[in-house]
Amino acid sequence: MSDREEHQQPAQDSRPKKAIKKKGAAKKAAESSGASSPTNQRRPAKLDFQQKQVVDYVRTATRNNVWYYRDRMNVARGPCTLPVLKECWVHGIIGEDTLVWGQGLHDFLPVRNIRTLVPQIRTLEVQAATWVKRTFALKPALNQIRKDRAEHRQAQSDQVDTMY
Repeated sequence: MSDREEHQQPAQDSRPKKAIKKKGAAKKAAESSGASSPTNQRRPAKLDFQQKQVVDYVRTATRNNVWYYRDRMNVARGPCTLPVLKECWVHGIIGEDTLVWGQGLHDFLPVRNIRTLVPQIRTLEVQAATWVKRTFALKPALNQIRKDRAEHRQAQSDQVDTMY
């Protein structure tokens, strides 16, 4: 073999070649094996007795805690209990981004970061009351304000047309 032929032939690699899979191949394999069926979905791990006690203790501590929250002007308000926080949620005073503090917390945290507090505030009753208030009180009031302001607005301005 000449020098030229040696350079033209690719060198043989003694390492085993890896199988190259397409991006959708794993998904298709999972679908064909039935992994995506509702019966094979990932289920939460079952808790043992001690873990259930810890979860129950944390929920009870959250429910019985005295809470403080920071309003939109960053003024600390409180002390208030869970029913007061629910009422504040319905009236729109607090939301998921509101900072709250209670015993056991080092500093004020957003409500959404306290895992056990959000489900205890946003119960079905609170969600229904919030929807009713928004639909039947807030929207009609806002529409009336918009209508009143439209009447007080000047007629169509020609200021932009006269600029050039």
